Amino acid sequence: MATDSKPLEASKKDDEERPLQVVLVGETTQENEELRAALKSLGIKPRKSDTGTDFIQTASERETVFVLSEFEGDVFHNLSKAEANIVGPPVIYHCAKENKEVPCHSRPLYNTAMEGVILCFTGLDKQEAVQIVHHMGGSIRRDVSAKVTHLIADCTDGPKYRLASSLGTPIVKPDWIYKVWADKDVVGIKADDKMVQYRVPPFYKCCLCFYGFTEEEKKHMEELTVENGGIFAEIGDEDCTHLVVDDQQTPVLPKDIVLPHFIVRAEWFWGSLQMEACSDERFYEYQKETTPGSLFTPGRCMSGSKSRKRKRLKENIAQLAAEGELDSPLYKRRSSSEYSRISMSPSSFLDASNTPDKSDVLTETTEIEEKSKAVPSKLSPRQQVVMELLQTEKNYVAILHTILNVFKSEIEKPNQYHGAILAAQDIKLIFGNIPPIYKVHCEIKDELMALMENWTEDCLVGQVISQHAEAMLKAYPPFVNYFEQTKETITKCDKSNTRFHAFLKVCQSKPECGRQSLTELLIRPVQRLPSVSLLLGDILKKTSQDNPDYERLENAIDLLKEIMTHINEDKRKTENQVVMFDIMNEIDNCPATILSSHRSFVTKADVIELSDELSGRSFPLSLFLFTDTLEICKRRTKHGSTAKSPALRRSPQKPYKHLGLLQLKTVKRIINYRESEDCQNSFGIIFKSHPDDKDKLYSFMVDETDVNKVQFLTSLAKSIAQTKCLADHEGLIATVEGRDLQINTSILGRSTFSRAAKIGKRVSRAFSFNKTPSRLKRAVSSVLSPFSHENNHNTINVMGTPRRGGDLFNRRQASCMDLTDSISMLSSYPSSTTLYQEEDTVSLGAYSLQTPMEHSNMNDYNSRLMKPPS
Repeated sequence: MATDSKPLEASKKDDEERPLQVVLVGETTQENEELRAALKSLGIKPRKSDTGTDFIQTASERETVFVLSEFEGDVFHNLSKAEANIVGPPVIYHCAKENKEVPCHSRPLYNTAMEGVILCFTGLDKQEAVQIVHHMGGSIRRDVSAKVTHLIADCTDGPKYRLASSLGTPIVKPDWIYKVWADKDVVGIKADDKMVQYRVPPFYKCCLCFYGFTEEEKKHMEELTVENGGIFAEIGDEDCTHLVVDDQQTPVLPKDIVLPHFIVRAEWFWGSLQMEACSDERFYEYQKETTPGSLFTPGRCMSGSKSRKRKRLKENIAQLAAEGELDSPLYKRRSSSEYSRISMSPSSFLDASNTPDKSDVLTETTEIEEKSKAVPSKLSPRQQVVMELLQTEKNYVAILHTILNVFKSEIEKPNQYHGAILAAQDIKLIFGNIPPIYKVHCEIKDELMALMENWTEDCLVGQVISQHAEAMLKAYPPFVNYFEQTKETITKCDKSNTRFHAFLKVCQSKPECGRQSLTELLIRPVQRLPSVSLLLGDILKKTSQDNPDYERLENAIDLLKEIMTHINEDKRKTENQVVMFDIMNEIDNCPATILSSHRSFVTKADVIELSDELSGRSFPLSLFLFTDTLEICKRRTKHGSTAKSPALRRSPQKPYKHLGLLQLKTVKRIINYRESEDCQNSFGIIFKSHPDDKDKLYSFMVDETDVNKVQFLTSLAKSIAQTKCLADHEGLIATVEGRDLQINTSILGRSTFSRAAKIGKRVSRAFSFNKTPSRLKRAVSSVLSPFSHENNHNTINVMGTPRRGGDLFNRRQASCMDLTDSISMLSSYPSSTTLYQEEDTVSLGAYSLQTPMEHSNMNDYNSRLMKPPS
């Protein structure tokens, strides 16, 4: 035996040392340079053969792989019958890329596109498709199970389809297999990459009819039917496969119409869209009766509720006649305890709908039956209101339970067909702040129930609320602050996500939701604290002052008011932060320092620049006023993706461009130009950004009809006064004539402002200081020259007696004055000085100003001043 074992061991060793033999079959395969390079990288020297049959004999003695470019024809079939190991070129490419050994399969393997895919077929001839699946590395199973990765179907019914849809197994058309096989030579192809477009839609090969819906609802459902692979028809059509009925509005069906095989409720339609597969009709069968008639109309047929009322009326009349007494149980008055169980607050959640959780209803009924003997026949007024508080708390907790268990838990389930209905970030934004609120009120409900079980008039109801005040203070602000964003997220997902839209429709029809939408249920936490505060106030009215609960109720009401005040203030801060971020995102090159915890947005005004300091005269600007700073931006008349450059089109242009940030603490005076024909809706700001700098003046004209100039200037003055800790904000505003500072808006019409970006250069040329600098300086300095003191009474006249040198001296003196010097005088003139002694004066806060002469004389005076000195 020892001598015989040595040749066997030597033979096994020789087989292991022999390298893998690869044979290139056919001319096409042999000329494939990419294939030869891949084999070379694997260290394999291939052999060549026209048919491969000459290597069949050696294949039984040595491991041999035959590479074929075509998996059809006589050569392929002969090698398959010989049970040769056949692979396609993509297998060699894959092995070279992954640095793996060439596999040896019992079946021919062209590529690995379906490696790991396990399929099951239903409703079609699968013989040809099965071979293709095997050629791409896939497997086939006869029955659907948890191991099956895909169901190949050509219908939307049958036990395999039902089981696959319940397991969440993707259901795909057979075209998917043929499409992947058509791209079999693509390197690295995977079947799942092309699966989405070949999924079997929910209403594939179904014809739907709709009954009992409004025209708008019907049209919407017909559109969704077409989008999801089905067709629709009118009632009575012989091709109809499903009749979808609104069971809430349709008590009976007409009898003389052709009914299809499936008559289902509307919930079947929305449930199919939610799971993106045709739901099992057995669970959604329409159970109502049919009635004779040409066509059912609510006006011609007595509803089931009316017939039941008549039947009940007959029974009551018969009972009354039999007993002959008015104290029959039919007319027996309810006890106060019964009323207390059903009475509700006007702000209760059951005003519009009764939406308690079923388990709560059953539990409550059982408790009432068990303790009916223990409950006194008549409740005190205080106890009735406390029971009302407890009942509303139960219903509120039930609503929160519905939101978390009917909506949230179902939406975020990962193992449902097509995964979770919404993305994780959307789920967190909608439902993330509900659990803390639910936890707090569950504890409050339990404590109130314990009080009612052992009720005495000295029960401390206020203490129950006070003990949870801190928890409510932490739980409610996050929800209330972002409630508007929550509603926007629901609306956005409802419009963009068909599954979510269908899910909301399904939930709305459930009894625990009371036919209310998710948004209507989510508003309950916003309303709850005011409701509790009112109920506590009612309890306080029914509580005597010597009751130990009286002070605790007062304290609880005060705490709730503080919580609501804090929530409102926190909400205001949150909204301000959102506004600040929105403003920053709309301004190009906006400095990040504009975002600050102590800064808030006040107001905004669109203006036209009248000075030449920022962007140029007549250019449109926007002023964003904050509590301590003024953001000045250039307003772009055209923004968005209108740029010619592809790079700019990918990043749309923002509507504003940052020009400067003016700190309000540097503002010295606000100039309100008096309204006239030549100067309208204009104002200026005098500021000094640095102690060593000269005073500067920015002048603007309001470019919006809905912006009140006076209100904007008042807001600006209040912000400046608050920043500089000044008591009087009105003293910061000085009213002057526009012509005194050469402000003239009459030549700029409305059309000019709307086309400011196009003709800005032409308009600014008309106002240009560079064109006539000496004349304008002389004119302005002549108007402002009276700001020098001349007499003991601090009274100055513009047309006073000329000094030595006469009028020429005055002209020269005016021409030597700088415009910035005039502005400095205007901004810092002492409050005790008056400019004119006439009665028609205008207060400047620190001084007074009046036109020295009639308008015509002033024009002559200005024209005389504008002449160059001789």
